Amino acid sequence: MKKIVIVLVVLLLAIGGYFAWLKWSPNKFTDVFYLIPDDAVMVVETQDPINNWQTFSSSEMWSGLKTFPPFAEITRNADVLDEVIKSNQQVFGLLGQRHLLISIHMTKAKDYDFVYYADMQEASKSSMIKASLVSVIKQFGFSQTVKKVGDVEVNEFLDPQTREVLSICFVNNYLVCSYNKGLIEKVVTTSQLPTSQLGTQARFDEIDRLTSQEGLCRIFVNYKTLHQYMGVYMEDVSDLKSLFTSLHYTGFDINLKDNLVLADGSTVVNDSLSSALQALSVSGKSNSEIESIFSEKTSFLFSLGFTDFNTFYSNFEKVLKADAEAYAKQDAAVKKLEKFLKISLQEQLFDWMGSEIGIAQYETDVLIGNKVKNVMAIKAKDIALATEQLAYIEKQIRKRTPLKFKELNYKNYPIKYLEVKGLFKTILGNMFEKIEKPYYTFLGDFVVLSDDPKTLLMTIDDFIEQKTLSNKEDFRTFRGQMPEKISVLAYVSPDRHFGNFKGLLNKESWESSKKNQNHIRSFQQIGLSLSGDGDVMRTVFCADYRKWEKLEELPIQPIDTASIDLFQDTLSALDLFIVSNFQDNMSNTYYESGQVKTSVEMEGKLMDGAYIEYYENGIVKVKGQYKKGVKTGTWKYYTPNGVLEKRDKPSNTEEDNMSFWDKILGRNKE
Repeated sequence: MKKIVIVLVVLLLAIGGYFAWLKWSPNKFTDVFYLIPDDAVMVVETQDPINNWQTFSSSEMWSGLKTFPPFAEITRNADVLDEVIKSNQQVFGLLGQRHLLISIHMTKAKDYDFVYYADMQEASKSSMIKASLVSVIKQFGFSQTVKKVGDVEVNEFLDPQTREVLSICFVNNYLVCSYNKGLIEKVVTTSQLPTSQLGTQARFDEIDRLTSQEGLCRIFVNYKTLHQYMGVYMEDVSDLKSLFTSLHYTGFDINLKDNLVLADGSTVVNDSLSSALQALSVSGKSNSEIESIFSEKTSFLFSLGFTDFNTFYSNFEKVLKADAEAYAKQDAAVKKLEKFLKISLQEQLFDWMGSEIGIAQYETDVLIGNKVKNVMAIKAKDIALATEQLAYIEKQIRKRTPLKFKELNYKNYPIKYLEVKGLFKTILGNMFEKIEKPYYTFLGDFVVLSDDPKTLLMTIDDFIEQKTLSNKEDFRTFRGQMPEKISVLAYVSPDRHFGNFKGLLNKESWESSKKNQNHIRSFQQIGLSLSGDGDVMRTVFCADYRKWEKLEELPIQPIDTASIDLFQDTLSALDLFIVSNFQDNMSNTYYESGQVKTSVEMEGKLMDGAYIEYYENGIVKVKGQYKKGVKTGTWKYYTPNGVLEKRDKPSNTEEDNMSFWDKILGRNKE
């Protein structure tokens, strides 16, 4: 948005062209969309640019965003614009009622620029007005060059200080400006070539008619080139390119209220390509209930809704059949999985799967190993049937893999395990590939799965205590801005999700995010919903802005690590359960009832780390630690009702150097 002030001066001067005789002369007006090249990434359109700008520029959101370093040039121009408008309220009151558009175009692999279009109406017919424009701009010290592009005269003005060139021309009733000479030439050429005009694209014309004009502005998104624009900010856009080919255009009517941006519009799905999104668009929609399952700690959520899963998958197969190669690949993957496990995906999965599937990530303060944990939920039409059929899949897996995991019980919820890689990726695509070998349980009408046991157990804890996403007041208010029934719902809280960025971004992007976290985290919630209605889907985007400021960090007090007991008496039931049953380097023994008897950390064949022994009722009996097979530190002994009975510092004997299994089996050390 370079030198927007110059554009405004040009427009301001044009007001003088409203002479009565101009109103009665013949009109040769055109629709602006017949000037815009069809490779525009986005188009912003407003019927009242000045008043709408004043509404936005007075918001808390703009006050915060304009301090964002990448917005530096926009901010400088915007500040001047504010001053000019405030000083010329009467004149700009007239100028405000004018059709103004801005189109964004890629100019290089990693760069883009803008073209501005202002409807001058009758003033465009006056040669005197056009001559006056040149005179005014030259007063700024710009040197002028005139050239012809076809039949259109293009005036180029060189700024002697910045060496930037402002190009201005009239195409029918529109004044067209840009700081990119190539784009001006492209617009002029496009005006003579109907096949390359955005306005002649049938699907764009459809979205233009569907998008209302009641808000501050309209924004149109062109998915043919959007991935190139995203490539300016991202290293790898291959996944986005694949997704965007499933779409044609989105049109939004934008409103701003109390720092909530609400964009309501429609998206045209590309029905000439096979994609899951195309299948979703014709598979109905469902009430979104998954928020009542996922924890209030949810910082990212992606959900799919449909009439039922069989309807969706049937439509997905029909869509895939239009692409023989894609269908053959999908069919081969399904048959391979079914043959390996000797199961029927239709019978063991599809027949009990209901109307919603979603995946979530929870906020975290400390990200260990740069790995973001995922949790998935599938609504079941019949939870009893789901339990039965998943048990059958487990049984088939046990026949073909050395599965050692035994079913557990956590707070009366069964914890089961599916050791089968690629099951959900095969039927649901790459979004669900992270759920490879999940633990799972049943919450309400949902099957809930996660590769990370702690994430699964946290979900159970918060479900029991009703600390779910749907019970968060701010989320309920935000979610209420979007349709209740959805085909696709994407939600992220940049504030709560910020800690996960370390595991999702490359090092350079993560460092940049940390520097700008006050801007990123000010967006408390962002959501996007698509609701299927054939090949046109209602699309709603929301962004909730509340200024975020980093709290002053208190000085860190030194900690006496020698006084810390890793397994202190206050260790949570969840952590004890994790240590006892899921830690990779833990070896367990069991009572005949299946209850864990002992758990110990191992280093090779030697016990090395925490040791916990339980009574058969699950209460801790003994806690202590080993170091390379030798008891160390203080050991604690408890009564069957959990009361600490004694502490002891054992004397080490040669027996302590025996391996765990030698002791269990009663073998003597040789």
